[in-house]
Amino acid sequence: MNKDTGQKDILCRHFYTLGWFAQPEVIVFHKGGVNEQKKVITDIDVLALRPGTNLRWEIVLGDCKTLRGQSPANRALWLRGLMSFFNASEGVLVLKKEQPMEIDHKLFASGFGVTLLSEDEFGAYDKAVLYPSGSSDSCINLNEIQAIMAITNRFPRIKPLTEYLYTLSWNEGSFVELVRKLLGEAQQVSQEIDPLAKEHQALVLDACAIFSIGLAECIGIVFKQYLKPGTQSQLDESLKYLLWGGRSQYDFVAKLRNDLINAKKATPTPLTLPEWDRFMQLVRNLLEYPALAFSLPILFRSAAVDILLNRSFLERYTSEEDLLLLKFGMLVYNYFCRAAKFPPQAREIIESEFVKKQTSVLSNKHNGPDRESVSIENSPSQGQNQAATFVNQKSDEITRITEETRDIQPELPLDKDEGSASVPNKAD
Repeated sequence: MNKDTGQKDILCRHFYTLGWFAQPEVIVFHKGGVNEQKKVITDIDVLALRPGTNLRWEIVLGDCKTLRGQSPANRALWLRGLMSFFNASEGVLVLKKEQPMEIDHKLFASGFGVTLLSEDEFGAYDKAVLYPSGSSDSCINLNEIQAIMAITNRFPRIKPLTEYLYTLSWNEGSFVELVRKLLGEAQQVSQEIDPLAKEHQALVLDACAIFSIGLAECIGIVFKQYLKPGTQSQLDESLKYLLWGGRSQYDFVAKLRNDLINAKKATPTPLTLPEWDRFMQLVRNLLEYPALAFSLPILFRSAAVDILLNRSFLERYTSEEDLLLLKFGMLVYNYFCRAAKFPPQAREIIESEFVKKQTSVLSNKHNGPDRESVSIENSPSQGQNQAATFVNQKSDEITRITEETRDIQPELPLDKDEGSASVPNKAD
């Protein structure tokens, strides 16, 4: 056990209780390096993503150390340098130090966005920020995240995917790049996915968590660009240029790709993500409530932990307000599994869990003490019959939503001068 494991755990719990997605033990390397093997520069104990009010992710770095021969102010300066590299908004430094820290050191660190705390002080800080109980009842803890990350130890053939999820993805220059590149990595191991293995089910859900980080960033950018694109061609063009880093970059990659296809005497197709029509429809749905997209990563990671540890599926999501988030989660999961070319059963098993969860929430809503649909004049048996009918109707509705995602078509109107939608193809 590492000396700073306890400190990492309290940071993870704190961030998740705040509603921030947290990833522990992030390896840092220079993406533009020249060595064949990535050279590790340092690591981040906990990297958190905070949903910003501007519909963008804000990075918060957490560092945990047992100081020996180094002052807290020096460590804070080190963290500030890392924050600059990752363009992070804030840093939290939790130190195990026998002697009390100098107040001036704390003021110095606060001046450049670093909160400096001793391990003994963190409990009071945690309860003050998360009044009154703090983060002791967090939905996710460090051990659970590490259990998911360790799945690759039992299944080495899926290592390319896990390496991207937990190492390479966090060194990308833009969260948007996660969408395209993660789909490509997932396709490489699609034949290794066992739909019946709970470890693989958990890993696919956690992959959706990382995928939805990039997806949420896309949604925020497109929403601020158009609010809601008026035509399919407008959305199609906007997403292509966004995902490939701009129009010139997209045109350059598309031309190279078409040249290769022509050299093989095959028929060129547009450069898009796999299942492009489904992706555009997914984006269109999320644009209705763009801020909700930033809650998807925690939803998926919570689901992954529940599946891996044989717990009730998303037990904390019980309110009527969670229904739309659960629906969005099901739609994202459906798209990701199809685009990654995972076995159909891998998609269907977890989709059924989402359907049952939504039905359960609707049932609890109807059977709660404040229900209005069952008249007080009705007999108990009449009330039960009405409740059963209500739940069955809602269950059928949720099932219909699931079925629609299997044969989804674009709903945006086509421009008169535009052709049909792009043909889906493998992620480039």
